[in-house]
Amino acid sequence: MNAKRFFYVALLVFGTVLILGSAGCSKAPQTSTSTVAKNVDYWTCTMHPSVHSKTPGKCPICSMDLVPVLKKGGGSPAAPGEQVASSAKPDSMSASPADGEPAAPPKPTEFTVPVERQQQIGVTYTEVRRRPMRYYIRSVGMLEPDQTKMFEYVARVDGYIEQLKVASPGESVAAGQPLMTIYSPDLRATEQELINLLSQQPNNTGGRSSSEQLISAAKRRLLLWNVSEQEITALEQTRHASDRLVLRSPFDGIVEQVPIRVGMSVKSGDKLLGMIDLGQLWLWADFYENEIALLKHGQKVQVTLSAFPTKKFDGQISVITPSIDPVKRTAKVRIDIPNPNDELRPGMYANVVTQFDAGEGLTVPVDTVLPTGMRNLVFVDKGSGKLEPRFITVGRQFVDLNSEQQGIYYQVLSGLNEGERIVSSANFLIDAESQVQGAIKNWQEPEGAATPAETGQPGLTEADESPPNALTAVLNTYLEIRAHLAHDDFMGAKEHAAELKTNVKKLAASDPDPTTDKTGSGSPLLKLEESADHFDPPDIDQARIEFGQFSQALIALLEQSGPRFDQSLYMVQCPMWKKSPATWIQTTPDVSNPFMGQAMPSCGQIQEELKPKD
Repeated sequence: MNAKRFFYVALLVFGTVLILGSAGCSKAPQTSTSTVAKNVDYWTCTMHPSVHSKTPGKCPICSMDLVPVLKKGGGSPAAPGEQVASSAKPDSMSASPADGEPAAPPKPTEFTVPVERQQQIGVTYTEVRRRPMRYYIRSVGMLEPDQTKMFEYVARVDGYIEQLKVASPGESVAAGQPLMTIYSPDLRATEQELINLLSQQPNNTGGRSSSEQLISAAKRRLLLWNVSEQEITALEQTRHASDRLVLRSPFDGIVEQVPIRVGMSVKSGDKLLGMIDLGQLWLWADFYENEIALLKHGQKVQVTLSAFPTKKFDGQISVITPSIDPVKRTAKVRIDIPNPNDELRPGMYANVVTQFDAGEGLTVPVDTVLPTGMRNLVFVDKGSGKLEPRFITVGRQFVDLNSEQQGIYYQVLSGLNEGERIVSSANFLIDAESQVQGAIKNWQEPEGAATPAETGQPGLTEADESPPNALTAVLNTYLEIRAHLAHDDFMGAKEHAAELKTNVKKLAASDPDPTTDKTGSGSPLLKLEESADHFDPPDIDQARIEFGQFSQALIALLEQSGPRFDQSLYMVQCPMWKKSPATWIQTTPDVSNPFMGQAMPSCGQIQEELKPKD
């Protein structure tokens, strides 16, 4: 839950308590406190249902009074003016089935918000409808030369560099342009041998076939020494041998490196010069494993570069590597980009955007969906002010380019039907009203649904039965922030910043742990205060950096003071996050990464388990 939701729930609960308190002035049957206490299963907070306590007290997160939750079958009513949350199902849902009939599963509970009230708080609706779905996948990469269009001249004959026509990398050369001249006595001997064979050919009438074989072998030797066919043809006509070998460019390109100098001695196998053709470049980009299935060979992509902010370049996917990086959880994809004007250069960073049309599907605007941990909630209009909370399954986000506002939508996989009306604004107020009226509490958890503890939501209590202390409040707020960051919810994390600072100040003031040295400049508590004071991020990336710094101080404090809670805490480290300390605390061994978010939710390794207090 985020701070807005807490605020609205608090207002509604406060109003409810006032109404119940005024009703208590009238005569009504009284119920003793001992009777209520006898039927209490545990105490919880109306704004933080994950908080469970064996005794009444204050909520460690929001400091509201805890309310009792009655045991199943504990039908004793609450005393007038008391707010009691019952763990038993409503009578209509808990009635015993007839013999031999299976018990009917509980159904969603509708709740009512009068139409006048909806108008006051600005509730609007939108219709669930089908739209064309076009998904966009983004990545980044670096331009590299096309390996098939790189050429290196290697000496194939011994000699000396007599002349260089190009002197430095970066020079442009055209196909057939002379690059260098090599003086080689071995070349003269081979050319003279060819001239002699050509001169003897007319007189060799009996052995014409063998003579042609010798001439062909001599020509082939010259070709292997990088003598061009045009030069061999000229040699046949002039019959004049030369000891200078001229090397020419095989294509239009750019000189990449020139490791030689005039006068140097070269031997067969020495590297003379490197060239590249920039007419086409390669772009290697990383795509996450859940995106690979959407990519295909030959698929068109768009590439943008910061060097050309107003231009877009077309590319085509040519290679998708078959393996997944075990750490990054990504696969390499090669994109071929034509570069006819030589604008692009190897080493440039590039942004890749690929899109594909997935046809039509059932969709809802992103703003209509409330993420609640591992599930997504919407409110369906049932008419006359009645609303039904409903958990739905959504697919990927996409942008509808056909609409004027280019809204962002979710694909609905299950939970809604076409034509249904759902709340599209003031969702948090409606959610708060549903919490007060107990609509969502009566919802049957789907099979295999994650519990708050499984999703890393706050729910810690002390190992003893005393009221939760300041450290518990700090850790619970910290776990709230971690859960929001793990689901890429920046606003949810930011809204807990003030609460975190307040709880840390209370911890510093109370100093419940006598082993904590607040006077020391390097004490964990002092570092915790400094980290909390600086926790005011402008974006989610900075929020993760500051969260990592706070985590480091919190872990140091927990290791110094020792475990005080009734459940284990797990210290997890992310090997991919390098911008700040990347170790955090969670309540389950199932990794939920707050630094990489939904891009790499399970990236992390458990470093240590902080055992509960005996």
